[in-house]
Amino acid sequence: MSRAAAKKNRSGQLFDNNSNEMPDPHLLSPNSSMRNLDVSSASDNESWASEDSYPEELTSPPIQWKSEIPWTPDRRRSSIKKPQFQLDPVAVQLNEFYENRVRTSLERKEICEEIAYNAIHKCFRKIQMVDNRFRANSLVSQGIPYDGLQAEEPIQMDMLIQLSPGTSSAMYTALDERTGGIRVQPSSEDYSVWEDCITTNGFLAAGKINSLLRKYVKKAVKILNAHMRDGRTEKLPKQVRSISIEKGPVIRVIINKDISVDILPAFVIPDSRSDPARRDCPSSSHVVCKPYIQNEMIWRLSFYVAEKNRIRALSEGCRIQLLRILTEIRDNEDQLKRLSSYHVKTLLFHESDKFPDFHEWSADKITRRFFGLLERLKTALKEGNLPHYFMQPPDFKPVNLFADLDGKTLSDMLDVIEDIMENPMGILRTAGRERRQTMWPWEMGLFLPAGITS
Repeated sequence: MSRAAAKKNRSGQLFDNNSNEMPDPHLLSPNSSMRNLDVSSASDNESWASEDSYPEELTSPPIQWKSEIPWTPDRRRSSIKKPQFQLDPVAVQLNEFYENRVRTSLERKEICEEIAYNAIHKCFRKIQMVDNRFRANSLVSQGIPYDGLQAEEPIQMDMLIQLSPGTSSAMYTALDERTGGIRVQPSSEDYSVWEDCITTNGFLAAGKINSLLRKYVKKAVKILNAHMRDGRTEKLPKQVRSISIEKGPVIRVIINKDISVDILPAFVIPDSRSDPARRDCPSSSHVVCKPYIQNEMIWRLSFYVAEKNRIRALSEGCRIQLLRILTEIRDNEDQLKRLSSYHVKTLLFHESDKFPDFHEWSADKITRRFFGLLERLKTALKEGNLPHYFMQPPDFKPVNLFADLDGKTLSDMLDVIEDIMENPMGILRTAGRERRQTMWPWEMGLFLPAGITS
């Protein structure tokens, strides 16, 4: 028998691949994986009965066979090696900061967002019974923009209620030179759908739609409060202890005294790109109802869907981790409060275009990318210009996201960023240590063990 053809079985026996001979069954151990092999002639097979076919006088088979999976080497582990790299001190501190500071805020964010969505969705289930133009299934949560996750501050978030212009879904938009907003006009065949909310010029009036929806939300909140007074908990959303609506032009619902939700009527506008092949310009967007001046409501562009898709595309590497770290740092620096979460996301979008290869955002390069984002922010503050990521020529006029910030605000933020770049370990080790670790009173019930009440 040649050496190439000879192999060993699990019990150490030699056998030839080219031979029909089988191993001697008497040499098989009880734990062998070859217990079910046909090792003899057909006449001998009767003696190799299964455990269920032994004579009745035998209480148990003579040998207790064990069904064990034979050991086999994991070839993937031997062939695939995990990358080994030494993290620098700043990278280590960035990861510790993320684990110890950011994750706590993320957990609280998820809890609050779920409570808020359930409450607003319940309101719209009641509203759509009166006016089916406002449907509960058309509610879209924009999520908590990571601001105000401290126990001392209220949480603010936006929710869009997507409205349909009519059966044709056709809409015409134009820039309003006076307000800088968008003028929206439905097709002639859909005028009857929003007849009570159309201006004399044939445009959809943002103020009229907002006032109508506010009236409906106020009635729905009143019904939920009646259920609370009557103790009808089965009629209430989960974990909702209180709900109210603020006065003012914006439809702002306060849930559990700490969660503030702005409900924004919105229409989806069709693709208006000059070049449909462009990827740096979103194919779809919204116009949302926003306040202008003196309680006047106008339609403004919103790229919520495009932002979500872009964030989803950047999920590999350390990009999302850095986005959350920078926003957490912003929340703990008073002089950076004017730096919105949208500003931070825009910085990440631009920096990702500069380094499109996801390998440039691997875990071992987190320090380099952290300073890169800070350097981009530093340059934008010096120039007083942060270009809008989506609103770019030729489809849009250039938009500067820092246009509303005065010189002193930009200078103060620049000083803070320069301090962080000179001493990153200081901000990563101390930021947020003074934050109170207590929970909201209504939140206690979510974490108490069963049978224990606060």
